[in-house]
Amino acid sequence: MARGRIPNSTLAQTVSVAESTAHNRVHALIDSGVIRGVHADVDLAAVGRPLEALIQIQIQPSARAQLRTKAERLAHCPGVIEVYFLAGSRDLLVRVAMADSAGLRDFVLNELNQHAAVASTETSTVLEHFRGVHPLIAPT
Repeated sequence: MARGRIPNSTLAQTVSVAESTAHNRVHALIDSGVIRGVHADVDLAAVGRPLEALIQIQIQPSARAQLRTKAERLAHCPGVIEVYFLAGSRDLLVRVAMADSAGLRDFVLNELNQHAAVASTETSTVLEHFRGVHPLIAPT
C-alpha cells in the first residue's frame, strides 16, 4: 500500500498517538495547505509513455513578460507532466513522458522550437528515476 493511502489507525500507531489525534493533525495539515493532495504514482510505461525527458527552455529576452502564459500553456500540452520556473541560464524546465522518440521530437519541434518566444531548448532523456525516500521534516 502506498504511503499516501495508509489507514489512519496505522498512522496513529506509527507515530504513537490516538487515532483521533492523527485524524485531526492530518486534517489540520490539509486545511492549512501543507498537504495539498495525495497523488497516484503512475507507471508511465504501463500507460504507453515509456520515454521520459527533461527539456530546458530559454525564452527570448523580449518575451519575458509571456513567461507565465507560456508555462501555463505548456502545462496543458499532452505528455507534459510538470513545468518549472528556473533561476539561472534557462527559464523553464519541462518534464514530459512520450510514447517514443518521434513523439518527443515532434513535441520539441512543433510545440517549442516553432515559437518565436523560445530562444533555445536542451533536451535530456531520463534513463532512470529515483524518488527521495526520507520524509520532509520541518526545520528546528
